[in-house]
Amino acid sequence: MKNNQKMLDYGKGNIVLKRLQLPLFFLMAFIISWAIWIPQAAATLGICKSAISIESALNLIAVWGPGLAAIILSVLAKSKEGAKKLFRPIKYWRVGIHWYIFVLFYPISKWLVAYIIDTLLGQSYKLGSSPILSFFNLPEQAIMIPIAVVSTFLNTLGEEVGWRGFALPKLQVKYTAFVSTIIIGLFWGFWHIPMWIAQGYMDLSLLHIITKTLSIVPLAIIFTWVYNSTKGSLLLVWLFHASITITGYFAPSLPTTTEEILSWVVAIIIVIVAGLTHLSRKKRIT
Repeated sequence: MKNNQKMLDYGKGNIVLKRLQLPLFFLMAFIISWAIWIPQAAATLGICKSAISIESALNLIAVWGPGLAAIILSVLAKSKEGAKKLFRPIKYWRVGIHWYIFVLFYPISKWLVAYIIDTLLGQSYKLGSSPILSFFNLPEQAIMIPIAVVSTFLNTLGEEVGWRGFALPKLQVKYTAFVSTIIIGLFWGFWHIPMWIAQGYMDLSLLHIITKTLSIVPLAIIFTWVYNSTKGSLLLVWLFHASITITGYFAPSLPTTTEEILSWVVAIIIVIVAGLTHLSRKKRIT
């Protein structure tokens, strides 16, 4: 009788946990990441002096906030099988070659198109140097460049396991792909805020926080389109995220909003062509 009661209580606990998985996921992802990023942002703003260095390897924990939250909740809900299921979509590699071409070359293609448009419109500016080349002292620290590129794959996996591997399919059970994407896009953008402040990319003005948060939404739409169109391939969205990050390492930032406008244009086209329900010509992944 006692064993049966324990199993019943465990089952009830599991049901409650599953119902609360999404709010718990977002809460845990923010707590894990912001525990490191907020002190760093405060140090950048001169509010405090004690914070983990931005160059510290411990920042991997912050980047893996969404992934760690997803793993913890998956294990609690389904034991070890939950974690295995979470990572299983990495094996979904059998998709059309055009998807690999898109995820690997879209970021640099968008940058090039934006630069060409600026040039045709008579925007006069001199491109800065490559961010990653400026960050490291060359040639002494040349070895750090391939290390940074390789580490990008580990960092971006930490995000994608959480955002697309865990949250997106669960949201799409309840909502349309578009609504699910807007939810993730807003959380994803806001999650970055203290990191952007710590790295000097933005200030604390309300307008800047809102615009930076919203700037992630069109990217989230493109991610969902890739994910749903490749039958839920975590591998493809992982490669896409890594490609975006690596492009940002090497391509100098443009001083115009052309790239941002192009992102919105592409996202709007996807919504029109693929539809709000699935954001894909196929049935959405649940």
